[in-house]
Amino acid sequence: MKTLLMFMILTGSYSLFAADKDQVLQIEAMPVAGSYCIVGIEPVGEDNCKENNGQRGQCEGIANCVCIKPDKHIEWQSADIKDYQIYFYGDSPFKPNCNLESNTQGKLKCRIKNDAVQHYDYGVKVAGCEDFDPRIIIK
Repeated sequence: MKTLLMFMILTGSYSLFAADKDQVLQIEAMPVAGSYCIVGIEPVGEDNCKENNGQRGQCEGIANCVCIKPDKHIEWQSADIKDYQIYFYGDSPFKPNCNLESNTQGKLKCRIKNDAVQHYDYGVKVAGCEDFDPRIIIK
């Protein structure tokens, strides 16, 4: 086991496992006309999109894009916005029991379906703000 771990560290193979993890996303907000509105969504900790070459794969050049594998969780969190809803322009990649509204702590967590295989464009609605338009890529 130690030999395998050392090989992975020396060859950079350990980053191949990053996309196999759940992804936490921080909602960045700023005050706009008396409300906090979303200005960005960024991965917290490891970015599942990052490849060995430092680029973001299918999310390269796409702002507010997240990569995830089937059967993993995505969790959104915000310190400033406690009430937001997520909606999809087409099919949802989440299991049917997912409540697409944040809880009272400004968090929302859902599991990707096993058969999710594409990219998903979605919106985030915050009262008093324009809807925000990020993307999910299933790897």
